[in-house]
Amino acid sequence: MKKRKVVPHPYVKERLLTEGMNALKEKRYKEAYTYLTQLKELQLHDDDVEMALVVCLFEMGHVEEAKERCEQLLERGRGDWTVYISMLVHLQQYDEVVAVIHKLQRKGMDCTPFLPLLQFSEKMIRSQHEQRSKQYESIFESDQWTKQLRTLHQLDVRTVPHLVSIFARYLHDEMKHPIVKTTMLHMLRKEQVTEPMTVKKFGQTMTVVPAELDEQQQKHWIEQVLDIIEQTWATQNPTMYEWCEQIWLRYMFVTYPFLPAGSAQQWANALYTYVEQCETGQTVWTNPLVAKLYEAEKLWLSVESI
Repeated sequence: MKKRKVVPHPYVKERLLTEGMNALKEKRYKEAYTYLTQLKELQLHDDDVEMALVVCLFEMGHVEEAKERCEQLLERGRGDWTVYISMLVHLQQYDEVVAVIHKLQRKGMDCTPFLPLLQFSEKMIRSQHEQRSKQYESIFESDQWTKQLRTLHQLDVRTVPHLVSIFARYLHDEMKHPIVKTTMLHMLRKEQVTEPMTVKKFGQTMTVVPAELDEQQQKHWIEQVLDIIEQTWATQNPTMYEWCEQIWLRYMFVTYPFLPAGSAQQWANALYTYVEQCETGQTVWTNPLVAKLYEAEKLWLSVESI
């Protein structure tokens, strides 16, 4: 049997719309939502009904869904910016509140009604940054380097510029963990931080501008040493070559941003000696370069074990 199309009674839309809007005005949001949803199911709704549903969802506590629907309306040139910005404030998405209002200002819209929310959001952002800074300061002033590494790996990159002074103090402290320092420097370089800071590692001191750190020098040193190792051992002992390669990459990471002292040939020889002695179980490192490899490897393995 052919399915017949159900044609709504001419007064259905008017009745559901009246009942829904009355319920909305009287703040009976669940009831209003029921009436207005029926309109949508019967395909009798329009953007005004959709906006009313957004308000119902928001007041019923379904803020995320309300936000998504409101965004769809705004993309079509409909919707209500006041409701949308209020939802962002409710969700404590203060960065987005500021971004949206500034966007509307650039478009030439009169944002006078939004200025109190803009000022409130900017105040909350400053407060949040201050609270986070205190938390991060406590973490990085401690000796808990495992917690420090986890914190860095979970850090929102937008927070990095607010932590420059904390990172600078950490990098300047000889007693702080070298691998944490390397991770910090990579983050500072990625965020193009231009504040000069002093780095202390393994008895060496260097003043750097993170944004200007030359990765090519590191890369050149890595390739130089690996080229020598590959020519010497890659064919006759591929396992030895791979082991040397891994240790050398780890060493360069741990000691970053300092470059090795000595020649590439000396470091290639030191790598081979280190690996050979590890195979024989020798733990006395008479060669100073081998001793440096051992110290860096020990730090790396301690990090890998967490």
